[in-house]
This record gives sequence, C-alpha cells and structure tokens, in this order.
Amino acid sequence: MPPRYSKELKELVVSGFQKRQNRTSPCEAHCPAGNRIQAVETLIKDGKPEEAHAVLLSRNPFSGVTGRVCTHPCEMHCNRRKYDEGISIRALERFAADAPVISRLAPLADTGKKVAVIGSGPAGMTCAYFLRLMGHAVTVFEASAVLGGVPRVSVPDFRLPKNVVDREVGNVLSLNIAAHTNVKVGRDVALASIMDAYDATVVAVGNQKERLLNIPGREALVPAVSFLGASNLSRQSLSGKNVVVLGGGGVAFDCAFTARRLGAGSVSLVFPEAADAIKAPQEEVEQARDENINLYASYLAGGVEGNTVRASGLSSFRFSESGELIAEFREGDVISLPADMVICASGLMPETDFLEGLSLQKTPRGCLVVDDFQESSVPGLFAAGDIVTGPATVASAIGSGRKAAIGVHCRLEGLTEFPEVVFKENGSGTLSLVMEKKALAQEQHVVQFEEIENPTYHEHAPRQQTNKSDRAHLLPFEEIDLGFNAEQAQAEASRCIHCGHCIDCGTCVERCPNYILDRNEDGPFVRYPEECWHCACCRIGCPTGSITIEFPITMLV
Repeated sequence: MPPRYSKELKELVVSGFQKRQNRTSPCEAHCPAGNRIQAVETLIKDGKPEEAHAVLLSRNPFSGVTGRVCTHPCEMHCNRRKYDEGISIRALERFAADAPVISRLAPLADTGKKVAVIGSGPAGMTCAYFLRLMGHAVTVFEASAVLGGVPRVSVPDFRLPKNVVDREVGNVLSLNIAAHTNVKVGRDVALASIMDAYDATVVAVGNQKERLLNIPGREALVPAVSFLGASNLSRQSLSGKNVVVLGGGGVAFDCAFTARRLGAGSVSLVFPEAADAIKAPQEEVEQARDENINLYASYLAGGVEGNTVRASGLSSFRFSESGELIAEFREGDVISLPADMVICASGLMPETDFLEGLSLQKTPRGCLVVDDFQESSVPGLFAAGDIVTGPATVASAIGSGRKAAIGVHCRLEGLTEFPEVVFKENGSGTLSLVMEKKALAQEQHVVQFEEIENPTYHEHAPRQQTNKSDRAHLLPFEEIDLGFNAEQAQAEASRCIHCGHCIDCGTCVERCPNYILDRNEDGPFVRYPEECWHCACCRIGCPTGSITIEFPITMLV
C-alpha cells in the first residue's frame, strides 16, 4: 500500500486517539499525565503560548504544577538526546501553563448525577475537573484547611509557589464544583452517608500515613511530610544544627533543601540506593552538591543514639511484595553522623481507616485494587492516585484522576467500554466534550531515533537553560528556577524533532520519483495511490519518522 502519514491531532483529544495518528514519540508515550507534548511545542514555537495552555488544559488541569515539580520521564526518553541534547519539555510546559488562560472548555448539560470526590490532591481535583466537564455535579471533601493536596501543603515554595497551586485549583473550582475543607471522612462524616447521597464516590486520598523506620531511637525521628508542612507554615530556625535526613527520594531532598534554608549548620542524606540509582532527578542531586549537602549512598540507618545517627553500608537490598526491606550489609562498614534533628523520609502508606467495614480488595501493600474503570470491589466506589498505585508522581496522579473520571462516567451512563473523548465546538463559542464509541483498539507505534532516516534535516542547537533567581541571599524560599522567557521558549520548542508526527516539510513530495504525492492545507497526501512504486523514498527522506509503508505481498515474496 502507498505511504500512510501520522499527523498531529487537530482537535483537543482527552482520551483515545484517531487513525490519523498511528505513530508517536517516546516523550509522549512516557508522559504519565498524557500531555500532548508535540502539539504544545509547535504552538510555543509559533508564538501561541495561550493556545498551548489550552491544549494542556484538555488533559491536565495542573500543568503549572507539573511544569515545576514533575520528574520529567519524558525528557529522559527524548530522542533528541541521541542527536545532541534532549528537549527541556518540563520548562516548556511551565511556560505555556503560566500564559493567560483562554480555554473555552465548558461543561456539558447537567446529567442529574452526583459524584463525591474524597481528597483534593492532583488525582482528586483532576477527576473532579473532568467529571464536571462531562456534566455531573461534583462535590470534593478535603480533610485539611486548604485544597491542593501535597503540592499545596508539603512542596516547598522554592520549588512550587503556593499561588501556582491556588491558581490552578481555582480554575477547577470555576466550573462550579463544590468543595468542603476541614471535613475528614470517617471523623466528620461517614463514608456510608456519602455513598448513600451520591451516585458514585471516588476515593483519592493518596498516601497520608508516614512510615517511620523501626530502629532503636525511632521516637526521635521527625516525619518528613510533617516537617515540610510545618516549615511551610512557620520558618522555625535550625541555625547551626546538624540535620540528618533518612531517605533518597524527592521528599527527602526537599527536606534537605528546606533544612539548609532554615540555617542548618550541616545537612546529610542517608539512603540505601547506590549513587547511580538515586530516585530524585539529577538536577536535584546536583543542587544538593551545590548546597554542600552530604550524600551517603548505599547506607541504611541502624539507630539513633542521643545526637548521633548510626548507619551501616549496604552491598545490596530489595523490597518484598509487602514492602519490607531485605538488606545485605558490608561487614565492618559503619558510620556515625552528628544529628540534632533526624528527619525520616522512608515513605508513606495509605490511611484507609474510613474504609473499614467494606469488603475491599487490597494489594499486599494496602493499596486498593480497581478494575479497568477504576472501580473498586465495592460497586459505586472508585479510586484514583496513590491509593491505587502506591507512592507515585504528581503526573501519574493526574493521569489516574482523568482515567477515573471517564470510568465513573462510563458506569453512570451504562457504557461497557471507554469512548473516544474529544472537545468540539458546541455552537456557542465554547468547546464541550463529545464522547463517541471507540474504534477498534490500535496501538500507537513509538518511533525511536534509529527509525528516523533523515535526522540531519534538523539543525544542531544547544538546549536552552532556564533562568535562575539571584535573590536567594535575600529570600531563601523564593522560587529558584524562573523558567524561560518568550524568546528562550520559542528557541527551545523549535528544537523538537516531532518524532512520529508529520511537520509538513514537503521533503517526501520532493523525493517521490513517480510524483504520486501532493500537498494541501492539511499537509502531504497520496494523490495517486495506484501509481505508488513502494520505493520508500518518502520514508527515507522523512525527518520525523512519521511515514508507514506496508509493502505488497508480491514484493515481499
């Protein structure tokens, strides 16, 4: 058959994809939030950040948050890394998210169905956002005094300013979503009462219970998330004190950076992972070294004695199915660290006391088991976020919340399979969701760099560096990374190779020896399919790997 093009989707697609786009890039395939990265970068390159923001909002209502704190697995898989330097995708997302909101997304007509969402973190609020856009009445119940979950309560200002979270939570609430703060389900209201009053209930409480290491002196350990929450409310000085943080994930690094800003004399991180397997992003590891934070890789704390932490060297470790650490130690390798404060960042567990009495199926680690529609073993009770996946990223919580919203809608409307969900003009100048029966499932092919036959079409260009605050000596908790300005953002977005998506460069048309290809307002197309020689000149010349050719059986034989 003649060449088939994979082209960028023109509509704001929430879920599923059309035959128009049968190939995609590693960055999009590895985005837990499901962002349409290439469409965003095209619009930024063209000087349309507001439209790029609208594309983000069609899948992710918290792109200002993820544009700052996401661990960006997309960048780790960017094909451009094999050409020169990977694209700064997270910074481009942040640039678009900070542009004014011009989204014209409007809810569908009321369905008469009511849904309760328990928890206002990224998973819960994303679920509420899409449920409301689908026309359902939504009420959010939040145990704390503010909405936004961990990004609002625990992430330090130097990484994520509070006004960013408040802005995006406000955008969600503007859809006419009700929210009750300081209401803890199981204490202030019974779960059974909520389930009786609503047509569906979504549990999105995340992992709230902090796990403390079971070591001698554990009563001296300060829980990490509690420390961060208290530090966000009051800047209690740690001037001159020695602080030891047990753990090597993002929360542990946030604790270390916070302690440094509170004046700690020395800050040390002790964690079981090897130096080349640290869970935190590389830029945070580099920041820790820049801020003279001591990193003790492959060590496990064995106890706290007075003002000293004792830790033993590890040769290997693993976790059992239930989450128990199984370690092998290096004989004779023991260190002692001075510690006026020991912060424990050894993970979180789901707090599900309010679910007692229900016959819920759980994993060995206490997470809820759900089906493809995110519904638990109790009909009408759904779940999203960390309580399903275990501790994960903000981006994955957003993806989980969106999927749960579609799952709830399917159950309420009696649908047996996920529909295609797309925003379309509704005749009143706004965009509303349209849900159509999904076509036969087709897996997108993820284009690897080696499949792009003409990469030299793209000019080599250095990765743009984001701007940094120079006022740390005055305001230690001011946001460190200030992102791109417009010129930098356009230059960085222009570096995208657009793997698997046609960019209408015309190279295929120029190289076709039989002149069967042509171009119109939608880009290249096959004008004379019967005349195709299957020579693959178009495929060889394509700079994005967006062309598929299936050779006739006679040629294969």
